[in-house]
Amino acid sequence: MKHSHHLSALASLAMLFGALCFGSPARALESNDPHGLWLRPEGGVRFSFYDCGDSLCAKVVGAQRAEDQAGVGTVILRDAKKTAANEWRGKLYNSDDGKVYDGYITVKANGELSVKGCILGVLCGGETWKRIAPPVAAVSTKARSQDANAEARAARPDHAIAATVQ
Repeated sequence: MKHSHHLSALASLAMLFGALCFGSPARALESNDPHGLWLRPEGGVRFSFYDCGDSLCAKVVGAQRAEDQAGVGTVILRDAKKTAANEWRGKLYNSDDGKVYDGYITVKANGELSVKGCILGVLCGGETWKRIAPPVAAVSTKARSQDANAEARAARPDHAIAATVQ
């Protein structure tokens, strides 16, 4: 009886350890991940955060108002490097004045993103955006390149493929 109690306690500890090591961190990484789509509530502008080399970048991918449509495709965050578990620092472009500021991005636990631009690290202004789509699984550049090559080969006639193989 005493022996089975110890085994039961050990099994419980093992399950708890497994949940802490394998369950929680994965969820924590997802909630702290800025990759994906975000909405600026004022004006309904949508932004995509993505990897650009070894940095984080963001660009405008959609807008509700006609006057904001011209900004679609504009990169607003460049060269952002991770500075803490849920924080990044890079160069933030302000389309209103055409200037680039020191940018600070902080992912909050409630599905919000704090975006702040500063001059000399003292005079700052910011907004809070809402997540509208979670991050998509990252695909390596090599895998994307291989997929593109396969698609190109599939689109060519058989004699063109034979010419490239030789």
